[in-house]
Amino acid sequence: NLKKCDDLQVLHRITLVCSDPSHLRALKNPQLKKFDIIALSPKSEELLSQSISNFPNSFQILSLDFTQKLPFRLKHTHLHPCKLNNVVFEICYVSAIKDSSSCRNTVSNSKDLNWSSRGRGFIISSGAEDPLFLRGPYDVINLVTLFGIEFKSAKAAISTNCEIVFLKGLTRTQTFNGILQKNELSTIEDSIIAFPKQLILTESSEEPSLSKKLKTVL
Repeated sequence: NLKKCDDLQVLHRITLVCSDPSHLRALKNPQLKKFDIIALSPKSEELLSQSISNFPNSFQILSLDFTQKLPFRLKHTHLHPCKLNNVVFEICYVSAIKDSSSCRNTVSNSKDLNWSSRGRGFIISSGAEDPLFLRGPYDVINLVTLFGIEFKSAKAAISTNCEIVFLKGLTRTQTFNGILQKNELSTIEDSIIAFPKQLILTESSEEPSLSKKLKTVL
């Protein structure tokens, strides 16, 4: 029962499927701020390049359909900008345990991604619609090692890389272009009150007290 888990935080995700350049404009929709995680699924190499170069801060995950043979080959020119902007690729393992044809394509595409990225810059998720296909963390790691992914990279793909996705989501919703952060007024007031206390011990006896100056200004 999720209601009994006080420390559990449920994140909301949306996946945008783009088959036309005009679909990328949806990334600027203010309604997307309601979601913690935004994934993009481009259907061509051109859309993949445009999304990374024009909207790098608008989404966190590139979710390609690994159940089918990709119409293009993943290159360093695709992966390097993603690394600079903390955009990760997604591998869904459920297709590898459903049927043989999907498994074959998933393994092949995952190997290409792992080779091109040198084992970095991707996450592993289930993609399952049925809870029966969910697997535990170490079961997932053992499964994707069959894709040619090393244990260290697989572990990072279900832990630290996922944390990067979450933190970038916070910068998207709580900052302006990842620079300015909104703070509550009470937090700002507390920082102003606490600031002079740290400087009283080092202030010069020849100058008036810094705390008195701040009180005068306030």
